[in-house]
Amino acid sequence: MSRALVLVAVLGAALALVAAGCGGDDEPQVPAATQWAGDLCTAVNSWRNSIATTAADLTADPSREGLEEAVDEARDTTETLIETVRGLGSPGTESGEEAQDTVSTLADDLESSIETIEGAVEDISGVQGIVEAVSTVSAAVADISAELSSSLDELGGLQDVDDELRESFADAEACNGVVPGS
Repeated sequence: MSRALVLVAVLGAALALVAAGCGGDDEPQVPAATQWAGDLCTAVNSWRNSIATTAADLTADPSREGLEEAVDEARDTTETLIETVRGLGSPGTESGEEAQDTVSTLADDLESSIETIEGAVEDISGVQGIVEAVSTVSAAVADISAELSSSLDELGGLQDVDDELRESFADAEACNGVVPGS
């Protein structure tokens, strides 16, 4: 074999090793439970931020169109939260099944609130209808917020018996101030 072919083969092998990461990973691996906690808290934070923006938009445009846009945004952001929560599964800790049950119940409750939000804008007529719809949507969003708080409190209580879950919420940056005790 010629020297050039050997050099090409060695260079190719070296590039393959570099591309494969040489079998190591410089980034530390995040434990599954911490990833679970971070994903949950990120979803909750995203929902809260989106709802705050939606409320500000509705305040700026309290018309029927503004209400319909706000309802669409509230529904979409809540559906995203539901999808995320349903997709979390169990954090894989001692109280993982209880945590999964808590977030599954939350998702069920949120779906009910979406139905209330959507029903609020059906067949609106006149200024009084807009006022009533805004009131209904505001109450539904407040219910969602209360459901979130209740579920997060429940998860906070699980931390008292599950050290790994407590560490997961503490280690996930997105959870700072989201889950009590984290």
